[in-house]
Amino acid sequence: MYKFSKNYKKFIISIITFGIILMLYKCTEFNEKKLYTSLYISSIYFFSISIGSLLFLSIQNISKSGWSIIFHIIMEKISSFIPYGLIIIFIIILINIFYSNKPIFNWMNNYLYNEKSIYYDEVLSKKKLYLNIPFFLLRNIIYMLGCTFFYLKIKKISNTLNICYSLNFYKKLYYNSLYFIIFFFIISTFISWDWIMCINPYWFSTIFGWYFLSGILINGISFITIVSIFLKKTGNFNFFKKSHMNDLGTYIFSGSLLWSYFWFSQFLLYWYGNIPEEISYFFKRETLYYNIHFWMLIPNFLIPLFLISRKNKCNSNILLLISIIILIGHYIDLYNLIYPLLYNIMSFGIYELSSFFIIGGVFLYILLLNLDNKKLYFIEHPYFKESKEHNNHNL
Repeated sequence: MYKFSKNYKKFIISIITFGIILMLYKCTEFNEKKLYTSLYISSIYFFSISIGSLLFLSIQNISKSGWSIIFHIIMEKISSFIPYGLIIIFIIILINIFYSNKPIFNWMNNYLYNEKSIYYDEVLSKKKLYLNIPFFLLRNIIYMLGCTFFYLKIKKISNTLNICYSLNFYKKLYYNSLYFIIFFFIISTFISWDWIMCINPYWFSTIFGWYFLSGILINGISFITIVSIFLKKTGNFNFFKKSHMNDLGTYIFSGSLLWSYFWFSQFLLYWYGNIPEEISYFFKRETLYYNIHFWMLIPNFLIPLFLISRKNKCNSNILLLISIIILIGHYIDLYNLIYPLLYNIMSFGIYELSSFFIIGGVFLYILLLNLDNKKLYFIEHPYFKESKEHNNHNL
């Protein structure tokens, strides 16, 4: 049973406070667009970790995997930020709608659709059936209510099963996990369009939904690994063995290769097709952002490829370091996806750091608060014994 100590509480609160102080300091030269963009990126980033964890948990549930049962409580607790992350993102979207100066979604300006206006945009007018504020709000409400519903439903069933085993509730857990996977596989494409791609409605990618989904999954798995190793080092997760570490390392390796495959597929299609609306994506990142889309392959592809060996997967310190590097790499990926759509100058400063500290601090506080004085093992699960005794004889 993990105890959320006062020292950890003070440390996390100090991180949040430091982020707030940094942001207040920057208010002397207030940049509204920068503020909302940095908060938007951090919110999506930490939401992706939470929803990625719930997605991985659901995959384990429907595949009836035995080895991962000891992680189920951890995966569930990491998912606890989902409602909060969605609310923050939704508030930023509402601010964008009701402010006259649209900080993120420029397509929401009404004058772009007025044929009598000098700013009339024929391309956007043809996309108005999808890109209109009421339908955009409706889609985001569906994302928010749907993801929160499945998180709370899976959590409720898990809590019941953790008290007493019931075959009926075990089946409910299976089917609700299955329904969530189907639901999220559908909406993840629309989320990627609505939250990122439509920031620049002239740019499009047919593979972007899968690219975004693979990033979410690897974020979730990497953070599950970090929390598991942290709990092991604090003496609260004694059933966590080298065999479990090896399997998590394998998932991180395969997830990184999957993300890299989608990155390369998108690049190859753009290079081969040579369509102006598509290749502008790379031109801006090459000329104004110092080839950031290539440099981010180092933490997201090359480091997992060369450092995740059988030996290193069983070394908690190395696997912890690789997981942290991958999470940093995927923050850079999200930055690469959003910032060049809004700014012609590459910058990373106080707004970005303060937003990361504030949202990240809230994320960690909610996680550790949910872990506080809670059982870390799904003891009543029929496969718990198999997970506890999981042993890879090849190690």
